[in-house]
Amino acid sequence: MRLVIACMLLLFLGPIAATLGVRSYQNYQAHKALEQRVGGPFHTRGEVLFFNAVWCGPCRRMKPIVLSMRRDGYHMRDVNVDHNRGLAEKYGIHAVPTFVFIENGKEVDRFSGGTSADKLRKMCASPAYHN
Repeated sequence: MRLVIACMLLLFLGPIAATLGVRSYQNYQAHKALEQRVGGPFHTRGEVLFFNAVWCGPCRRMKPIVLSMRRDGYHMRDVNVDHNRGLAEKYGIHAVPTFVFIENGKEVDRFSGGTSADKLRKMCASPAYHN
């Protein structure tokens, strides 16, 4: 009887475990790729990392502002903390939204919370963050 139950569990739980394993691996690969880009040559100019989450109301309000600034040529990278936990830990992110300003591969400033488009543009006034 135990053997039958064990086989039934493997039959039903095996595909679920495999799916979770594949998703975990995909998240790991995405995190590693983003981490390599964050530490890569792009930072010679500067970049703003926008740490956010889909469940965060202030993050959802900031998304259109960030997208607009990216279209205007600002170097801003969208980092979902739920999909990039390692990167969030690396930068010590404890609240979202958080903006981390990077120049030459090093953090130079940060702030947490929502803000207006004008204030965010003023914070990105350095030529390092804009074409």
